[in-house]
Amino acid sequence: MKETRKLRLAVASATTMLIAASAANAQQMPRYDPASYCRQLSDTGGGSATIYNSCIDMEQNAYNKRKPEWSSLPMKTRNYCDSLARMGGGGSYTILDSCIDMEIGAAGSTPEFKY
Repeated sequence: MKETRKLRLAVASATTMLIAASAANAQQMPRYDPASYCRQLSDTGGGSATIYNSCIDMEQNAYNKRKPEWSSLPMKTRNYCDSLARMGGGGSYTILDSCIDMEIGAAGSTPEFKY
């Protein structure tokens, strides 16, 4: 009987820790590989250093913009935009940022169908 209680307590504790870890993870900004993403993008254009450098700057600006507010964004928006930003590879903060802007804008202006 005592062993059963200990086992239940251990399972409950482990479950609580997993849930807390998942919630904490969702609150953290996603980690992408901007160098890899920008290299892939610039290689498409023939290996341009200009494209690569501009891409890194854009990725850094997007990351800096979203990091302080990340945990306050709706979870649905974070999850959707993160999955969209990861399409095709390692992820892009610029795509993440644009997606968040569009989702927030769309949520604030729901059109009505007119006959």
